[in-house]
Amino acid sequence: MTKSNENAGRAGYAKILDAWERPVKAGDPIGCAATSFTFAPDFFETECLGRFLGLESAPEDGSAYYVEREEKLAQLTCAAALVDQHHVQGSRNLRWDLLSARVPRGILHAKISLLLWSQQARLIIASANLTPDGCRHNHEVFGVLDFFPGSEAPLPVLGEVIDFLKDAASYATTQSTAGSPATQRWIRFLDRVRKATRAWGATQPRGRSNKTRIVAVLSGPQRPNVLQSLKTNWPEAAAPNRAYVISPFFDPPNVPNKPARNLWKLLGARGNKSVQYEVVAEEVHERGRNHLLLHAPVTLQKEHPSDDDCQVVFQALELENNRPLHAKCLWLENRNWAAYMMGSSNFTSAGLGLGLVSNLEANLGYIIHQGKYPKERRALNDSWLVSHPISRSFRLDQEPQLELGQDAPTGDEILLPKQFGEATFGVDSKQYILILATHGSPPDGWALLHESQDDQVIYTESEWIRSGRQQVIRLAWKDSKPPSALRVRWKGSGGCAWWPVNVIDGNVLPPPEELRQLSLAELVAILTSASPLHRALARLLQKRSNPNSPDKDILDPHRRVDTSQFLIPRTRRVTWALTNLRQRLEQPAASAETLHWRMYGPVGVMKFAEAIIREAKSAQERCFLLTELALELARVTPQSAPHCLSRRVIKSELRLAVREMRVQALQGVPAGDPIRRYAGRAFKEASQ
Repeated sequence: MTKSNENAGRAGYAKILDAWERPVKAGDPIGCAATSFTFAPDFFETECLGRFLGLESAPEDGSAYYVEREEKLAQLTCAAALVDQHHVQGSRNLRWDLLSARVPRGILHAKISLLLWSQQARLIIASANLTPDGCRHNHEVFGVLDFFPGSEAPLPVLGEVIDFLKDAASYATTQSTAGSPATQRWIRFLDRVRKATRAWGATQPRGRSNKTRIVAVLSGPQRPNVLQSLKTNWPEAAAPNRAYVISPFFDPPNVPNKPARNLWKLLGARGNKSVQYEVVAEEVHERGRNHLLLHAPVTLQKEHPSDDDCQVVFQALELENNRPLHAKCLWLENRNWAAYMMGSSNFTSAGLGLGLVSNLEANLGYIIHQGKYPKERRALNDSWLVSHPISRSFRLDQEPQLELGQDAPTGDEILLPKQFGEATFGVDSKQYILILATHGSPPDGWALLHESQDDQVIYTESEWIRSGRQQVIRLAWKDSKPPSALRVRWKGSGGCAWWPVNVIDGNVLPPPEELRQLSLAELVAILTSASPLHRALARLLQKRSNPNSPDKDILDPHRRVDTSQFLIPRTRRVTWALTNLRQRLEQPAASAETLHWRMYGPVGVMKFAEAIIREAKSAQERCFLLTELALELARVTPQSAPHCLSRRVIKSELRLAVREMRVQALQGVPAGDPIRRYAGRAFKEASQ
């Protein structure tokens, strides 16, 4: 584990965003699932997903960035964020899912990121939300476990976290949306991670190389509380006798401090015991004098056994550059053993799961024998924030800061009523539609509004009543841009709640404007370019802006030439493009989505065929070029790779495409035409 701030390079410090970047031998990105309490969709999309996908371009690159992002997101099996319902606001790209967790009497507070490439999986558990503050500004802490062939990362931890993520996703469904497409993608992805990593980690420690035991400490409804989990995982009968706590938030001083009381119970019953709270200290001026104010409640000092050998100690944290504290850490030790837990749990009743309100929390625990492995013990200590003893008088906060903003609801969010379930975008009979699930009786006077246009009402309660109070509402969507959310208002709401929209299937989404209806000349130019798609497209767009450019392609459909005299020259560049298309198809496909993009995407096989059909100057030319395309598909020899699609699956998809082309190729060509005879023999060969 490590601390997150700008001091990357120091022992124990790193940048959490670096953990989203693809390792050298990880392979192609397959999918990712992340959880957060507060959330910034644009930050997640640009900074987190951008690193995971290995984007070469940036938003300031304009069309090149949007095309590259679209191309790489379209090939993922899943890209999703599960966020507490208080913080799901914000427009986004529908290529990734946004799930809203509605936890009864609690919040989704866990910060988990699970990333899968074709040759590696990475688990990140942190205190940091997926926001600019969480990943760039605050003092945070995070741990990373990598799973790959030969890895000794603990598979039991990964298995427990996968189960936890499945449970967490259940809070994003209602009785009417148990089978929502976004939730299904989440579950299928978690199952794929579990299957892919079966031989990528260790089921138990392997000899002396595993000096640190790592455990998952997960809490929430119907789960053990955090301190119970730590007690269960403590490695010997002799209990810890010292504890160290770092937390930005605590229970308020006007109630019994359950976390402090239960922590003392966890410590041994005999001998000297101590609890040290390392907290934020602030210089304040009162009554003409300067005082040191500790941001911790007085109950921490009062809540301990009456024994003389029990000691409460406070130390002041050293926070560089006035960065806010948001790390949450707990250290237990005795003479032999130490256990260091870090993650999302504040030292509060809700954070530790000690009361009626129990948050969904995720932490990692690192357990080590201090005497046997001093080097590893020092490595753990390096990731603990620096503090120093307090040598002057201080006072504790009578009204410490509450768990607001980054750690608790602020109270002014307008939440989506539970009667509104899943909102899904899809296609029905070539018409874009919204499918909205409801149940029960929504609040009186409700109406659905466009996500960004205040005056555009999409649907109202009156229309719903006239339609017979349907539990599933189907609305035609006529805007060119699919909605990433709807806003919901009702009588007395005082504003609008945010209703995230997810897609039935990413394949229904229209391609970026720049990739719609590409001409055959443009497809050839892109496919014959040595540059990546987004770079080739950027050059293409520059040519579009200068239609009189002297290097216009000979395949330009607007040039009126006698195609019968130029069939062979015209075919030559098409052949080059087809060769490159074949080489793309031969690369390992990490997912069905990758294969679909190569076959049906904006620069895929079928778009190339459509351009030929649309622009051919004669039936013979169309027949000849489609035949050449079919023969090239027949020559595809898919490369195999672990955890990628099989050759059989790819060849089957190619044969389907060939059969579709044959009908179009022969249409309108006379029976005795030599081109038709050539095409007949070629398609027979290509179909085998």
